[in-house]
Parts: sequence; structure tokens; C-alpha cells
Amino acid sequence: MPVLLLALVLVLVGEGGIVPTPTTTSTTTTTVPLARAQAGWTVASSSARGVMVDYLDLNVGGTVFRVLRLRARTTLLRWHAGSLDPPGAASELPPDAGPSVDWASEGRAGVIAVFNGGFKKSAYAGGAIADGLTLEPLVAGDMTLAINAAGHWTMGVWGAKGFPALGFDAISYRQNLGPMILHGALTPATAPADFNRWGSVFPSGSLTSRSGLGVDRRGNLLYAAAIGKVDVAQLATALLRAGAVTAMQLDINPFWPLLGASRAPLHAPGEFPIQLDFAEHNPSIYETGWQRDFFVALAEPGPWACNWSSPGLAPGVVGAQAQPLSLTGKVCRAKLRELAARARATTTTTTG
Repeated sequence: MPVLLLALVLVLVGEGGIVPTPTTTSTTTTTVPLARAQAGWTVASSSARGVMVDYLDLNVGGTVFRVLRLRARTTLLRWHAGSLDPPGAASELPPDAGPSVDWASEGRAGVIAVFNGGFKKSAYAGGAIADGLTLEPLVAGDMTLAINAAGHWTMGVWGAKGFPALGFDAISYRQNLGPMILHGALTPATAPADFNRWGSVFPSGSLTSRSGLGVDRRGNLLYAAAIGKVDVAQLATALLRAGAVTAMQLDINPFWPLLGASRAPLHAPGEFPIQLDFAEHNPSIYETGWQRDFFVALAEPGPWACNWSSPGLAPGVVGAQAQPLSLTGKVCRAKLRELAARARATTTTTTG
């Protein structure tokens, strides 16, 4: 029987942590390549799979954008409605899509980042669906982020051929205006003369705080934002330089862009040391409840054969369908025992 020799070489990558790098010798077995650190990016958090979240600062036309990247193979994503917007959503949706992090479900996986969503429903900037419940109908031609039961994401123009791809069964959708980047290039709508189509600026003009979301060629998710006097082209250029091949704008104006990332998965409310400079709020507001929609990024478990997922949507069901997370895969029993032990330890610490 062939012998598998596996050596894990721990490599320090920036200030963000330690990423294991495997070297394998085998005649019959290969390992899944780890998500590796990349020059120019600072690692925020990592796991046995490699890098989960990293970030960089980009200067575009004198404005410094913070760009956060979620690695597609090591993280998953959920979308939450706010307590006030979309109106009525908080009373109709289960906790996994409600106005605060769902610690009973999302906390089991571990929260590694949070960031703001898009415009208010009253802005008519596009549609939104959460847990199968339509909060606002989807609009053809608008840029759309779709999230499936496994927390995987895809981005494209709603109504375009092939989007979402066949077999991508989404549980949530979020739109916010038209595309900023398509096929790896800025769209004509990002030209300075078209700033009015990107939302009402407070107090007036074309310059304000802005945030956006993109997907790179490897499927990683990119969040970019800056507080200050920012035009649409600067935001789009920041996402493009970070590697986005598709991108959309999220919320704007000083009160709304907000970002937080942790150094390790949070299983209960904790700190987000990596933030957006000059933001109006602390990202901890998402842990206890916030009025506007937002995204929560979670950590996949260490073993590649084990993943977090939710039930998905059953056909013919009217109304929201709860999507609590559970582990799926061949090696999940050990992980479940680990989680149970952690829960017992937390209870003992709290009550002892």
C-alpha cells in the first residue's frame, strides 16, 4: 500500500496570521491546494484550508479605498434584511436572514466579516429576495448578487443569458442599480457625466462616500469602500484594480458604508479590528441588530470534505423558508463533536 507523506510547513504571512502550506508525496493521493497568501494583500484570517479573508488599501485619484476579499473556497456568505428596511422584512423573515447576526446558526460556523448592503427599498434601485421571500421584485438589467444554500455566490445582470448558471439554486438575491464592471471592464455608465444614475448624493453633487461589491476571475468576493468625496469612477476603478471582472455599487453617503473583519471566527459577539476608516458606526451593530440590510461572511470548516450548508428552498412553498446551517460531508462527525465540546465549555465558563 502506498504511503502518504504529508508535511505541513507553517508560513507567516503578514500581520494577519499563519497559513499552512502542504507538501505531499503520494502515488495515489493528492491534497486540495490551499488558499494562499498573495503579495500586496494582508491576511485577516486563515484556517486549515488557507486564507479566508485578506485586505489591501488602494489609492485611486487621491482617495484611499479599503478592499476586503473573501476567498471563495474557504468562506461562505449570507444576506440579512434590516429592522427598518426593507420595510416589514424583519417580522416576516427567520433569524438567519433577520436584522442581526444569527448566532445560533451563523455562530456555529464562525463570523469572519460583516459589511453593508445596498440602497433603501424606497430608492427603487432593484429587487431583493431572502430565504425565498420576495421583498422587492427583481429588475431585468440590474446587477445581481445571488447566494445559494451552501453560501456560495455569483454575480451578473438579471435577465442575461446564462445567469444564474444552471444548477445554481439561490436562496437570496440582492440587486443595486446597473453594472459598474462587466467582462473585466468599466461600463460606460461609470463616466463622470452619468453620476446621477448612481443615487442621490448628500448633501449634493457627485462626490460622496461609496461602497461596492465585485467578483474576481477566481470567484472571490471583493468589497471596496471609502468615506469622503468619492466619485463613481473612482470606486469602480478601485474594484477593477483589485481584480473584479464584475461589480456593482452598494450603499453610498457617509452614514451607511460599514465594514468589519475579525482575526478569527467569532462564535459569539466579539471585536472586528479591521474596519473602514472614518465610518460613522462600529460594525458591532450587526451583531445585535441594525436598521439596514447587510452581509455576513462565515468560515468553512477545516476539512475540505466537510462544508456548511442550509436546506435550500422547497418548491411550491409560499413565504420565507428558514435556512439554518448544518454540516454536510463525510468527515463531519468529528467536527460536530468539536462544536458540542466548545458549546459545553462556553456554558461551563458562563455559569461557573
